[in-house]
Amino acid sequence: MSISSGFTTGVGCRLEAYPEYGNKVLYVGKNVQINDYVHITAREHVFIGNNVLMASKIYISDCSHGSYSGDSFDSDPTSNPIDRKLFSKSIIINDNVWLGEFVSVLKGVEIGEGTIVGANSVVSKSLPPYVIAVGIPARPIKKYNFETNRWEKINI
Repeated sequence: MSISSGFTTGVGCRLEAYPEYGNKVLYVGKNVQINDYVHITAREHVFIGNNVLMASKIYISDCSHGSYSGDSFDSDPTSNPIDRKLFSKSIIINDNVWLGEFVSVLKGVEIGEGTIVGANSVVSKSLPPYVIAVGIPARPIKKYNFETNRWEKINI
């Protein structure tokens, strides 16, 4: 793990790193605030940028027990889940991101700079910079307009 200056955490946080080759797999930038009961698991690469704010009860993991993509690597559902091969894909959380209460961030996603993810959302696909995203799966509903200096609704 690599944790930069200005890092703060609440109670009950769980930071896990399971590198395959002894390298650092969890990077935390400067001035990151993680609140109560946040669980972060890194096997391949979890990068958290500078000035990231995380509310409580957040789950971030770049890996899962088994593969469920619909390809030749799919896991056998009759096998014990703990014995299934771990599959991982990097997670990148860029600078100035705010994750709300109970957010889950799943493997293989990037959250763009300045993005806000609303409470109870599941980020299963990458999000662009400077949006507000909500839901399951999380989808952008607003985008910041730098010309008007306002958050504007996105027509879905």
